Amino acid sequence: MADNEKRRLPVLQAQGEEPEEARPPWHWVGFGAVAIFVAWLPLAWIAEAVGRRLAGDRLARLGELDHHARLVVYAELAVPQAVALVLAAMAGGFLVTKFGQGTRRRDAAFAGLAVGLLALGLTFAQAGFSIAPLVVPLLAMGAAAAGGAVGARR
Repeated sequence: MADNEKRRLPVLQAQGEEPEEARPPWHWVGFGAVAIFVAWLPLAWIAEAVGRRLAGDRLARLGELDHHARLVVYAELAVPQAVALVLAAMAGGFLVTKFGQGTRRRDAAFAGLAVGLLALGLTFAQAGFSIAPLVVPLLAMGAAAAGGAVGARR
């Protein structure tokens, strides 16, 4: 097998059946977005538990804390969530370029961007507009592109 040739998952076909056409790259963007969400959900649940454990009892008395201590608690809650998103987006981006025929890192980045924008919209619908969630689409897009770069090399 040539280095630039992609490995394919084995598919059983009935005898005499024509092989299917390769899916267009935009299909793989959708598959990657779904994969990111599927991976992100359990990771976000674990990240929430880790964040609450790190914040400890300070979370209950957040209003009493000074500005610096409050920022530390916010960081203890946000960093595990960011790590969960990065891991999920890298996995989805990897899937897009590893198994998608004709897909590139750009397609993986689009999958991450789609997830990030959807998460941003859900956040704004639930909590209203704020500046902090604007980092989510950028983080998801960059991590998915990085995962796509790894998938394209293999």
